[in-house]
Amino acid sequence: MAKILVVDDEALLRAMLQDALEEAGYAVVVAENGRDGIASAKADRPDCILLDVMMPGLDGYETCAAIKADPDLAAIPVLLISATTDLRVVDRAEQVGAAEVLPKPVPLEQLQQALAIALNPPQA
Repeated sequence: MAKILVVDDEALLRAMLQDALEEAGYAVVVAENGRDGIASAKADRPDCILLDVMMPGLDGYETCAAIKADPDLAAIPVLLISATTDLRVVDRAEQVGAAEVLPKPVPLEQLQQALAIALNPPQA
């Protein structure tokens, strides 16, 4: 069973994502901010991270960059969740090493497709 870390400052969205992911068969760990997300990534070693872009303190970009800079965490795919998914958001996400940007709120089918790709990347 794959373990997903959900990092979002909005308690309702965290709970909704946790419920949907657990119902789909994933183990879920949650964190409410970037610093806690990094600590949880180190402690829990998730298979994938869902990370909100707009958070107080460390935003999603900074959190993703910190995760990707850590050799022990760098291989974990990070999916950013953003209320806006325009080109600037996508470009910045690529710069910090995110695998994909998903709209907020995330349609469940799109989330499941993104997770399937992140957890089982095509072999080169």
